[in-house]
This record gives sequence, structure tokens and C-alpha cells, in this order.
Amino acid sequence: MSKLKWTPSMSLLLSEIIVKILAVIFAAACIYAPFGVKNIAEAFGFNIPLFMTAFYLCAVFAFTALFFLNRLLGNIKRSDIFIDENVKILRILSWCCYFVGITMALYSFFEYPFIVISAAAAFFGLILRVLKNVFRKAVELREENDGTI
Repeated sequence: MSKLKWTPSMSLLLSEIIVKILAVIFAAACIYAPFGVKNIAEAFGFNIPLFMTAFYLCAVFAFTALFFLNRLLGNIKRSDIFIDENVKILRILSWCCYFVGITMALYSFFEYPFIVISAAAAFFGLILRVLKNVFRKAVELREENDGTI
């Protein structure tokens, strides 16, 4: 009996599918939010207008991140890995995380538990920033190697 071996191309395809599914889920959440948030916000005692403002502001950053994540996956699929565009994309992704972190930090002044989301978003931003720096160095090394051949 042969086992199905998980390949890099299958992993990439799964990532592309997840990005598209998340885009659909986020879009549905943005459409449903004005109707569904009222019950949830009231149950937890949230200020509805403030919650909706934070939600839609974070949605802008989430859609931006998904758009650029899709571009990054496309570049990887074409084997364009250590290129300046991917460095730029990772920078944008990190800033999207930071902006969600800032938005949630400001919102946490009104709803304290949201500080956890703020910290998580900032942490992901930091991880992406480090990854961006690694990619930047890899691009420099690739360019240096291309110049010596």
C-alpha cells in the first residue's frame, strides 16, 4: 500500500486555496457584520459602533495582506523566490500586521481583552519583518553571485 507523499507543489496549492477561502470568508464576514455583530456585541457588552469601526479597519488590512500573500505565492509558484518584489511584499505584510496591532491596541482601551489580538498581530508583524530581512540578504547574495559569474 503506497502512502501519498506531501510535495512542495501540493503545499503551495493548499496555501493558495486557503488564501482564497479566507478571502471569501472575510468578504462574507464584512457583509454579514452589520447584521450579526449586534447580537454578539450586545452579549459581550461591546460598544457596537466602536467595534464595527475597528472590525472594518482591520478588514482593510486583512484584505490587503491576503492580496499580497496571493502575489507572494504566485511568485513562489513561478520560482521567483529571492527577488526584490518578495522583499517588498513581506514588508507590506508586516505593516498590515502592525496596523492591525495598533488598531486593536487602541480598541483595547475600550475593550481590554483585545490587547491579546494586538500583541499577536504585532508578534506576527515582527516575524514577517525578520523574514523580510532574511529575504533582503538572500537577494543581495544572489545579486552578488550573479555578478561574479
